[in-house]
Amino acid sequence: MIIIAGKNNIAVHGLELALKHFPAQALAVVCNRNDSGVDTWQRSLRAAAERYGVQEISLDDAYKTTRCAFLSLEFDQLVVPSRFSTPNVFNIHFSQLPAYKGMFTSVWPLLHGKQEAGVTLHYVEAGIDTGDVVAQKVFTVPQWWTCRDLYFAFNQQAGQLLEHWFLQLVSGPVDAQAQAAEGSSYFSKNAINYAELGIAPVGTAWECVNKIRAFSFREYQLLKWQGTPVASASILASKSTRKPGTVVQQTDDYVDIASIDFDVRLFFDRLPAMLEACERGDLETVIRLERNIAGYDDANEKGWTPLIVASYAGAYEVVSWLLKKGASPHRANHKGTTPLMYAKDAYLSGRCHKTFILLHQSGADLYASDYSGKQLSDYLTEAQFAELMTQLKN
Repeated sequence: MIIIAGKNNIAVHGLELALKHFPAQALAVVCNRNDSGVDTWQRSLRAAAERYGVQEISLDDAYKTTRCAFLSLEFDQLVVPSRFSTPNVFNIHFSQLPAYKGMFTSVWPLLHGKQEAGVTLHYVEAGIDTGDVVAQKVFTVPQWWTCRDLYFAFNQQAGQLLEHWFLQLVSGPVDAQAQAAEGSSYFSKNAINYAELGIAPVGTAWECVNKIRAFSFREYQLLKWQGTPVASASILASKSTRKPGTVVQQTDDYVDIASIDFDVRLFFDRLPAMLEACERGDLETVIRLERNIAGYDDANEKGWTPLIVASYAGAYEVVSWLLKKGASPHRANHKGTTPLMYAKDAYLSGRCHKTFILLHQSGADLYASDYSGKQLSDYLTEAQFAELMTQLKN
């Protein structure tokens, strides 16, 4: 039996990957204790298991299962590998182990100003994230990423790692390397008190900017300056001559404050205004507000990013600008609907033909499935899909 334990998109991805190779009767899930069984901005493993007819079991039941492979994917319980009758007990940890064992792995690389991060596939040992490493994927962290962007990147990279190794993990032991002692770090659940997070007091400008990036995760929180949410920050050229935290100047869109060394500009959250500008195709306003959102893939409560809104509107110039800035053509909304799926509406309505083609040229996947399992072609007639394919070929 193959047991998927965990939560959110990565666990559902693991379950759907397993279903491509094995029948539902050969699988089981162990859901996190806070899994409500309802999809939100993250997918529910419990809901997916029920939809696919996969049984849910407890961790104690998993221990008693013989001849199984156990995959921990954002699982919230401490796993005791010695209680399994199999050595095939694996975890994917969202960090470049041996660094950042434990909690809040989307925070530390940004808080520490790292330019790269990684995901690690490893055996589960009695210690916390100390098991031998099977494989690791390392990737670059753009300067504009927030912890939300890093978390989505962890999911994407972990999914690719899982796809490459899945059949080997479930079929038998795999080679692994012991973790080094050098560069190892660990953070417990008490390492951060989110109830007391704030921007002040202000240290250096670099530390201030990193802190805002490290805690900008709209589904949970944005840091605030005097009660106003801050979406991003930048270091100004001017050296600070006042006490750290002193306001140098303030507008409706930002406030400049002093730090230990350089002044810092804090950009207030203006995501609704940005999405409205994307819908209008108002590139000038989009450019003016680019720092007033928490990264180019920021999204509202429905998962609509600036790129999704502009794609649906057929705002070609805005779509082109967002893609050049680094917005992802793959980032879907909370139902798995991609920018390309939205752009097909702009094409068919006559609002814009070029946007669909541009997204495809930028790497958007024609055959990506939304969370209902439907692809782009499922929302089109055969004639409509053929027309789009002809346009892409031309």
